[in-house]
Amino acid sequence: LLEHSLQHSRMVRWTLLLFLLFFADRAFSQKRVVFSDKSFIYTLSIDSTLSADSVNYFCTVKSISISRRQDNRQIQVIYPEENSPGCTLPEEQIFIVEDINFDGHNDIRLLQFLPAAPNLPYYFWTYNPGTKQFNRQTALEDISSPEFDQTKKLIYSFWRASCCNHGSSTYKYVNGKPTLIDETVIKEENGKTITTVKRRVYGRMKLVSKTIVQTDEH
Repeated sequence: LLEHSLQHSRMVRWTLLLFLLFFADRAFSQKRVVFSDKSFIYTLSIDSTLSADSVNYFCTVKSISISRRQDNRQIQVIYPEENSPGCTLPEEQIFIVEDINFDGHNDIRLLQFLPAAPNLPYYFWTYNPGTKQFNRQTALEDISSPEFDQTKKLIYSFWRASCCNHGSSTYKYVNGKPTLIDETVIKEENGKTITTVKRRVYGRMKLVSKTIVQTDEH
């Protein structure tokens, strides 16, 4: 009877261990995603954790390893702040390689998280050819869903504050800092559509037009 009890106890322990190993494998996994341009290879180390309902995964970029293409030598490892860009988004929306300060060198940005509104927040790092390092640029982090126009050297942002408040903003680098130079805001209020346009004039944003259109026929 004692021997049977011991065997049963061992079987229970082994079953529990196998269950934990199986669950751990399903609940947590790691992967690497590689991007590249003509100068560098960017390797993202991503942790994905299965949600409690075993339906969705939460992804976190733990590190960004940067190596030179010419000799595959690692020059830098970036450990981003808290992020959860989501596992279902295309990889090219999570991590983007492009020139964001219009100096002719590619820079990088990483999606912070996937919000309910279509305002995508990013972390940014610009490449310094002198130090050959990527430096974080927090000044850009207030610009949601940015689009960088390489020809005009302008940054465009299309945003939504609420169901009834949205608009677009245009930024230009002034003394090395992204500066708001033009903004259009559209509000739906009391059956009216109010559109205001502001532009930077002599260093200050000034109202240049305001239109009100009656949208509620009643």
